[in-house]
Amino acid sequence: MAEIYLDPNKFQDQIDSFEKGAETIQALKYSLDKQGVRLRCVDRYMECVDEVNGLITLFSTMMAQDTESMKLIKAKWMNLDSDIATKTLGEILFGL
Repeated sequence: MAEIYLDPNKFQDQIDSFEKGAETIQALKYSLDKQGVRLRCVDRYMECVDEVNGLITLFSTMMAQDTESMKLIKAKWMNLDSDIATKTLGEILFGL
């Protein structure tokens, strides 16, 4: 069985990093000014640019969801620490 160790300070740094990254990615948007050019290759390029913009939006949404999940993990972790802090050693060891 694998064990996971989370350093509280590094975990908060990771949460902050994800949050900033999501904001940075959300602001990205590529565009192309066709300037009236009607070429099939330019139209195809525009389709690709639109697809990339959609992927960036999706990635930003996923990063924001991951950030919220990490915050939830930390909140549950802190609540568990608080619950354990109020118990005696006997209650912890023997489930009393």
